[in-house]
Amino acid sequence: MSPSLTYTLIAIGLVAIVLLSSLIYRQLKSARELREQQERQTREYEQQAQEQRRYLIDSIRIIASAVLNDEKMTMTEGCIRVKVMLDNLAPHLHQHENFAVIERVYRATEHIPFLEDWKALSRAEKREYQKQMAQLEKEHGEQVRTAMTELQRYPLEQMQ
Repeated sequence: MSPSLTYTLIAIGLVAIVLLSSLIYRQLKSARELREQQERQTREYEQQAQEQRRYLIDSIRIIASAVLNDEKMTMTEGCIRVKVMLDNLAPHLHQHENFAVIERVYRATEHIPFLEDWKALSRAEKREYQKQMAQLEKEHGEQVRTAMTELQRYPLEQMQ
């Protein structure tokens, strides 16, 4: 083999090594940037989830307090709101003996229209639903008050 051919092949080999090294470097850099971006996103999602948990816990406690202390918040409305929030925070609490009444009241009232549908009802229809809610409050009022009192003290922050 002639020396010029040898030097040419060595030069081609070096160029190939440099190009492949550059390609590997760019791939590694891209992979590192992607991993860092995913880690940032994961941290952001975890922070958002933590904020959402905090919001749910605070809201549950505020609603429980309102059911107990504010006549504007009916027991029925409080149970509906708390039930939905517990579904998002800790669904297993519906089986807890102190909180099962919230689920029972929710199930007993889920057929009742709300928001715009409620506004569209006639007075007679509203009165009929209000009678049903008053009967529920009479039947379950003490249990609901006990559940709301317990929710205010329950260690929701420790729930997973």
